[in-house]
Amino acid sequence: MLWFLSVPVNIDSNIGKGNSKIIMYVGEFLPPRIARMAKWCKKNDSFMTVLLCHKRGFVEKFSSSEIDHVMLFRNEWHLKRMIRSLPAPYILHGFAPKSKYPYIALETTKKYHSATPVITDYQDVFILYYGHDSKLRWLKDELPYEKLCFQLSDGIVAHSLEPREGMKLWGINDKKKRLFFPLYTDNDLFQNTPKTFSLDDIHLVYAGGVMGSHRDKVHYGAVQFHWLIDYLTKQKIHFHIYPSPSTLRVDYIEYEQIAKENQFFHFHTSVSQQDLPGELAKYHYGMMPFFRVNSGQSDLKHKYATTLKLFNYVESGIPILASADVIYQSWLVERYKLGIAVPKKEDFADIRKLIGKIPYEIQVKNLLESREKLSLKQHTPRLLKFYASLHQNQ
Repeated sequence: MLWFLSVPVNIDSNIGKGNSKIIMYVGEFLPPRIARMAKWCKKNDSFMTVLLCHKRGFVEKFSSSEIDHVMLFRNEWHLKRMIRSLPAPYILHGFAPKSKYPYIALETTKKYHSATPVITDYQDVFILYYGHDSKLRWLKDELPYEKLCFQLSDGIVAHSLEPREGMKLWGINDKKKRLFFPLYTDNDLFQNTPKTFSLDDIHLVYAGGVMGSHRDKVHYGAVQFHWLIDYLTKQKIHFHIYPSPSTLRVDYIEYEQIAKENQFFHFHTSVSQQDLPGELAKYHYGMMPFFRVNSGQSDLKHKYATTLKLFNYVESGIPILASADVIYQSWLVERYKLGIAVPKKEDFADIRKLIGKIPYEIQVKNLLESREKLSLKQHTPRLLKFYASLHQNQ
């Protein structure tokens, strides 16, 4: 197949022109964090941003105009040809959770652009889900690539505490090349929408992935919300869901049907990251209802995971109701006074007790005072300093 790599790929002639340094993002499934980081990198320096994403994993609502050039590849050979044909980037920024294509990009970049540092960017680390011996075939296939990315990347950007624990499980002790960089809030999306609050008229919202009841609870129980619909609507509390743009229709048909029959449950269409905070700001609380009893995922996963929705809620100016089982995330909620940690699943059956302990306007005030501390505007210079340090080590 070596001859195939020599076949050129059509490249926009504007890529690499001028004095802009190229940040090249590469991965299989585009997460929303990438466009957010790209924007704030460009606000801080004269970068050109290029996205190489698998065509089946590109989600338009997760991208933005801050990505200057989007190129969709079909397979590993197509990706290799793209990287060989493109100008050498300042940084090759691979993104997980799936690690196969970031590893292929790493290997190809080291071969054709040897002076370019390669980082891999992790929020979810698969070895924490079920350990080394998963019964899921796709996960078994992915795990070796995850280990290789941790071993061979010049740097790791860790958006949660999972990469630290994952590296331990893989027996990798190279601490100097890891940057802890939580997902953070996007200052440009901050909302501060005044709203009336009454314990008699509460509106709670969840934004993110949902799964249908036909899915295996062991793997997907954390995002099956029939129990929560039941708990909340029996209390005449309004429950709104905005599904992730990557959610499959087969998984939300039943939620749409429930919404037609239950006046307190509302299932909305998905929206882009740019529009999401304005939608969430209409409601009183954002929810992270991920309890250990609902899922077969490991204790480590619940302890160290993080999710962008936490920061979406903070951008929106609404306090958070977070399960105490997601230990790191509920610690953030309590440490920065972003809302309330809910001790157990059953507490949602009488959630007014918890909500009513602190006046709502005080909860909102506390959150608004903290969100600048957790912002991309404040922390992106650390990411750029990390990039520069990897260049010094090349």
